Amino acid sequence: MADTHETTGSRNNKPIYDTDTGFTLVEVLLAFIIFSILFITIYTSYTSSFKTIKMTESRMELHRKAAIVLERISEDLQATYLSVLPPNSFGEPSLHTQFLGTDSDISGREADTLEFFSRVPSLFGDEDAEESGQRISYGVDQGSGDDELVLLRSENPEFVDISEEKEGLPLSDGLQSINFIYFDDAGDPHDNWDSESEDFAGRLPRMVSVSLAFINYENREAPLKVMTSVSLPVNYRARP
Repeated sequence: MADTHETTGSRNNKPIYDTDTGFTLVEVLLAFIIFSILFITIYTSYTSSFKTIKMTESRMELHRKAAIVLERISEDLQATYLSVLPPNSFGEPSLHTQFLGTDSDISGREADTLEFFSRVPSLFGDEDAEESGQRISYGVDQGSGDDELVLLRSENPEFVDISEEKEGLPLSDGLQSINFIYFDDAGDPHDNWDSESEDFAGRLPRMVSVSLAFINYENREAPLKVMTSVSLPVNYRARP
């Protein structure tokens, strides 16, 4: 009986580390798959959020740039006047038209230009301009990319010699198109306006519509388009 009891006891007292349990290959693969799914989900969510933030910041920057450009153009146009010097007042051809809007394009993209006299304060503190007013010019140049336009703005005192005129400075880059539409007293639209022509006979347009399209570098097929309309003084002339 003693021998039998001893044999039974030795079989029931196996060491704790002596076990056949553990992770099977299927369990390891299943854990790896679950971890991969969680990692991909978190990474996708993170990158998507980061991309959304970047696109929002880019869109906000475009809106800020557009607001600055439209405000500058509006302020210039709201102070438009007809100069006290009519064409040929010195017996010579006038160097500049009183109000000249030209329908132009660059490589098939709208790139309108505009010149006019304005009482808007000079951005550079020019005393001559403060006393007499100034001639504002909006021109367009090719940007760094084939599809990019740069809007240029220049201001010169009303009576400045053409040889002393300042060149245009970039007002905004990253533009896809610049378009001006001019409305007469009857509300009819015109792509061009020349105040010295027979059609307009020394008159200013009643209103100017400004349309700009900014390149959306995140999606070039969806540019940011902004627009404003500016009412002009009715044939206001500068005081001598």
